[in-house]
Amino acid sequence: MDRRAETVLCLYVLVLGLLRGCQGAAPQFGGLPTSVTVGEQETADRLIYTLTVTDADNDPFNCDISTSTPAAAPFRVLKDPVTNKFGVYTNSPTFDFTANPTYQLTVQCDDNTGNTPTAVLSVDILDGDKITFTNIPATTTHAALTTLVNSAIFDVDATDLLGHTPLTYTITSIPATTSFQIDGTTGAITTARDLKFETNSAIDLYVTVSDGSIAVTEKLRVQLTDLNNVPTFTNLPATISQNEDTASGTVLYTLTSFDADAGATLSYTMTVNPPAYSGLFTFATNTLQLSLTAGQTFDYETRSSFTVSFTVTDTMATTGPIDLTVNINNINEACYFDKTYYYVTLAEATAGSVTYNPNFLVRDYDGAAAYTLSFAAGNNSNRFSIDANSGIISFAVDYNIDNGAMPSSVILTVVCTDTTSKTGTSKVEVTITDVNDNAPSFTQSTYSITVDQYDAPGSLMGTISPTDADSGVNGEFSCSGSSTASSATTYYSIGADCGVYLLSSPSGNLDYGTISRFTITAVDKGSPSLTGTTYVDIIYKEATTTTTTTTAAPSTYNFWDDSGAVAAFSIAMVLGTILLAALLYYLLRCCFTGMCCGPEPCDFMECCRSYERPRRLQRRLVTPEKPKRPRRDDFDYWREDSDYGSLDKHEPPSRRPSPARVHGPREYKDLPNGNRLTPTDIEFQPRRLVSRPMALSYY
Repeated sequence: MDRRAETVLCLYVLVLGLLRGCQGAAPQFGGLPTSVTVGEQETADRLIYTLTVTDADNDPFNCDISTSTPAAAPFRVLKDPVTNKFGVYTNSPTFDFTANPTYQLTVQCDDNTGNTPTAVLSVDILDGDKITFTNIPATTTHAALTTLVNSAIFDVDATDLLGHTPLTYTITSIPATTSFQIDGTTGAITTARDLKFETNSAIDLYVTVSDGSIAVTEKLRVQLTDLNNVPTFTNLPATISQNEDTASGTVLYTLTSFDADAGATLSYTMTVNPPAYSGLFTFATNTLQLSLTAGQTFDYETRSSFTVSFTVTDTMATTGPIDLTVNINNINEACYFDKTYYYVTLAEATAGSVTYNPNFLVRDYDGAAAYTLSFAAGNNSNRFSIDANSGIISFAVDYNIDNGAMPSSVILTVVCTDTTSKTGTSKVEVTITDVNDNAPSFTQSTYSITVDQYDAPGSLMGTISPTDADSGVNGEFSCSGSSTASSATTYYSIGADCGVYLLSSPSGNLDYGTISRFTITAVDKGSPSLTGTTYVDIIYKEATTTTTTTTAAPSTYNFWDDSGAVAAFSIAMVLGTILLAALLYYLLRCCFTGMCCGPEPCDFMECCRSYERPRRLQRRLVTPEKPKRPRRDDFDYWREDSDYGSLDKHEPPSRRPSPARVHGPREYKDLPNGNRLTPTDIEFQPRRLVSRPMALSYY
C-alpha cells in the first residue's frame, strides 16, 4: 500500500470514530427477553405486556415490532397516552393453538441517532382459554370530601372461559396514589384513606386479573367531585442570587401561597440541601420570609449554591417539596491573619540595626491575593517600621528604655491591605529588653571624707553614690575599693554599697592630717558587666570636741537648678524691692513735709528742716519792728563757757568767748547751787528752733 492510500485509510478511520463518538447512548430494555400467555379465544385488542425502556441521553425514541415468527403475527406496539409507556397489544387476533402455539416477537426501539437495539418477547397461546372482564372498562364517580377510608368504590367482575380458579386481582394507578386498594380474591376496590386527602380529580386504575396462566389488564377510571383544593406556592420554584457578604439577618426571599378554600389553615416546612447547612437559613412561617440566620455568613469559596425546599399543607393535601435555589455571588473579601496575636522580642538598639520576622501568615478567602503590611497609627507605632512585603519589624528610631525614656512593652496593630483597599488586622506585642550599654558613673573624680579620733570602729563614715542609666539588673551595681597604702586598708574599707567604713581607730597610729586614698570601682550586674571608677581621700583629722566630724562627699546641689528655690528667690526680691521703695518714700516725705515727728518739723539728722519754696512777691518797702533782745536762759552759760567751745556756731562775733579761758572752777552767782555747775545739775529741755516766715504787711 502506497503512502497516499495509507493516509486516506487513516482519515476514514478517524472520521468513522468521530461519527460513532457523536452517537448518543442507545435505548435500553429492561425485563426482556421474557414470555407471556394469551388465551386462544382472545379476540379483543388487549395489553399483554408493558415495555420498560430507558434512554440515558433522554433522547425521544419510538418502539415497534420489527420481525415476528411466524410472520405477520397479530400483535403491535402502542404508546399509552396516559402513562406515556410503550406496550405490546393483541391486534384483531384469530389464534389457532394447533397451527401456532407460540409467537416470537422482536421489539425494536429507535432514538433517531442510529441506535436501534432489539429484544425478544415470547407469546404462548393457551389452548381454548380466555379471561373476560364483564364490567370494565368503566368510570365511577365519588365525592372526595365525604368518601371515607374503606368505602366501596367498584367491584370488578371477570370470568375464565375454562373455569380456572382461583382468579386473582391487582391494580396500579395513574397518576400514582395510595388512595385505593383491591381485594385480590373478590376484585372489590375500596378506599385506602379518606379521599379528602386525594389531590387528583381523575385516577385511572389498571386492573389485572390472572388465573395463573393468563393475565388480562383493563382500565377503571375513578372520577372525584367536591375535591379539596390543594394549597400551592405562587412564586415557587424560583432561583435567587445573594452576595457572599450579605449581612446576617437579611431577608433573602418572601414566599406567597394560595388555597382556594376560604379559611383554610396552612402550615409550612423547610428543608435545606446539603443538610449540613440547615442552620444557615431561618424560615418564619408567620411571614413566610426566608432569612440568613443571625450570626451566619455565606462563603462562596466553601459553598456557592443551596437548595431550600418548602412544603405547604392544609391538613388534607400537601404541596411540595418545591425548591428555591439560592446561588452565592463571589465578592472580594478582606485579608486576614492566621493568628489574632503575635509576640516579638527585641533588644534596645539604634534605628534599623536589629530586625525580627514574626512570620505573619496572611490569607484571603478569595484565594491568593496581593497585600501589603503596615502599622496602625498610635501606641508608639511611629518608633517601629515594618516591611510592607515581608513583615520584618525593626526600630524606626534609636530605641532606648533606660530610665523609662521609652516603654519596654508596646502592643501594635498590624494591618494587611489588599488591592481593593479592604483590610484585616491583628495584634503584635513587642517586648524590648535592656542592653547593658551604660557603665556606672560618679559625679566627681575625687571625693573626700574626714575621720577623727572620736569615730567608733564599724561606723559608716560616708557613702559614694554612683548612678547607672541602664534598667533592671543592668542598672544594679556593687562597689569595691583598693589602696596602694597598706595602712589605709588597716583602718578603712569600701563596702559593696559604696559606703566608706572605719575598721579601727587610727588614733595614736596615724598622724593628724594623714590622707589615705582609695580607688573605688563600681561594677554593674549586666552581661558583659561594665565598670566605673573614682577616688576618695580619707583624711584623719583632729577634732577639738567629742563630736565626730564627717566630711561627706560634696553636695552636688545647685541652687539655680532648683526651680522652687529660684521662684522663692524671685518673690523675695520683688517683695524686698517694694519694701525698700516704701521706706525711701517715707523718708523723703518726712524730710520735706515734716510728717516724721508730728505736726512740727524736727531735726532728723538735720535733713528735716523746714523747707519752703520761695515765692516771687511784689517788692514793697516795709519797716520791720525792732526785735526785742532775746531772753537768756540758764543754758546759755553752759553754751558760752563750755570746755568745747560755744555750741552755737551762728552767734555774732561779739558773743563769742575770748580765746583766753579760765581753767578750774568758776563761780556762777546766779545759779541755785552756788559755785559749781555740772551737766547733771542741768535739767535739759531741748527746744526746737522754728524758722517762721515773716509776715508782710502792706501799708
